[in-house]
Parts: sequence; structure tokens; C-alpha cells
Amino acid sequence: MNVEALPYTLLLILTELTIGTLWVTLAADLRGGVTRGFVLTMALCIAVAAGLTVWTAAAIDIGSDIDGYRISPGWFGEAKAGLLVVLVASAAYAFGVFMGWDPFGRLAAIAGSGAGLFALGALAAMLAPPAWGYPATFLALLSGSAVMGAVSTAMVWGHWYLTEGALPAWPLKELSLWLLASLAFQTVVFAVNTAAPVREAPTPSTRVDVGLLDNPAFWLRVGVGLVFPVILGALSLQTARIRAMQSATGLLYIAMGAVFAGEVLAKGLMFMTGRPI
Repeated sequence: MNVEALPYTLLLILTELTIGTLWVTLAADLRGGVTRGFVLTMALCIAVAAGLTVWTAAAIDIGSDIDGYRISPGWFGEAKAGLLVVLVASAAYAFGVFMGWDPFGRLAAIAGSGAGLFALGALAAMLAPPAWGYPATFLALLSGSAVMGAVSTAMVWGHWYLTEGALPAWPLKELSLWLLASLAFQTVVFAVNTAAPVREAPTPSTRVDVGLLDNPAFWLRVGVGLVFPVILGALSLQTARIRAMQSATGLLYIAMGAVFAGEVLAKGLMFMTGRPI
């Protein structure tokens, strides 16, 4: 990956983490079973991540391409506006939970979730020109957000069992199932975007003269970013079923690292090949 693509990679990773975690935290809050302290902690973390995302976006001097990867820069303003709304809404969510104003906080989170979806749509439109079509980039960002949110939320919730053993097991089991479902969705998107031809190949300054299937980064994306998290998610589900919560949390720690590494590899491959995988 060229240095020019690094700020955009960081922006996409932070965006997926922020928006996906907001979605999953709100869903867990609405489902019940999680504690107020957990929701407050997650809302504060989301607000911090949203602040870092907005800061990163503001620091990027947008151009017409990213190291030979053509983009539509006109959508970047809309994406930044959506991310700013996510920041305000997540801060309001944390404030609402802290004050005990649950309806206000949840309404703010719903608004932020909608703004996050809009921001993903705008970023997808910005990145779409080299891919086979707009759905390629949008579905890749959507599935990445779902996986990042599920694994992060599940991992943090696992820590609550370490201090409060009387908590019900079903929320962690449900979060593990959400992680597996998100990974399944991402695998389907990955397969489609790998098989579909691109509209135009990027022209990076440092070319890699090997095909996609001959690139070691592609197989690391498959093994580390998809297969390994599926195995860990299945194991965390089984350990949660027998109430081995410490083991489940440890497995989710490793899964989170694997998912993050897989997303970084995916973004690097996208900027090199035009395939959002």
C-alpha cells in the first residue's frame, strides 16, 4: 500500500468501527439484557471514535485520485457531514444514558445510525469509479461495519461477566451469533467482488505485478480476516453456552484483532486492484 492511501485506509477503518459499533450497541440496548453501565461505556467509546473519524476526515486534502485509484471527490463533503452528525448523536446518546433519559438517548442513537448509513453511502459513491459498480463499494463498507461493530461490542460486553457473574448468558450468545451472521454476509460480498471484473484498474505508483490470486495479501485477507474470525466466533458461541465467559471474551479479543487486520488488508487490496474485498 502506498503512503498516499494510508489516511484513507485509516478513515475507512475508523468509520466502519464507529458506525458498526453504534448499530450493534443500539440493537443490544433495545433488546435488553445488557447493563446501563455497558451502554454508557460503549456510547462514550463511540463518541471518541467518531471524534477521531471526523478529525481524520478533516485532515485529508481530497484530490481526484488516491495513488492512481480514481475517486469522485464531490461526495467527500456529504460523507464528512454524515460523520459529524454521528459524532453529535453518539455524544447525545452517552449523555442520555448518563442522565437516565433512555428514550432521548435511543432516539439520538437511531438518528446517528441513519447518519452513519448515509456517510457509508457517500463514501461508497466516492470510491465506486474503479469497482464494478456502486453496490460493490457500498456492500463492502456495510459488511465491514457490521463485522467490526459486532466483534467490538461482543468483546467489550464479555468483560461485564468478569465482575458480575449473575448476568444472563444470552446477550453474549446473541452477539456471537450476530458476529457469525455478519461474517457470513461479508464472505458473500467478498466472493462477489472478487469474481466481478473491475471497470478500470488503478495505476499505483508502485505496481504489484502479480494477479489477485497470486498476491499473498489476498490469502491473508481470506485466512486472517474471514476464516479465522469465523472459527473464533463459533468457539466463543460454544463457550458462552457453557458459561465459560472468560474464555469466550479471550476468543473475541483474538477475533477482534483478526477482523481489524483483515479490514486493513481489504482496503490495501482495494486501492491496488479496484476490488472492494
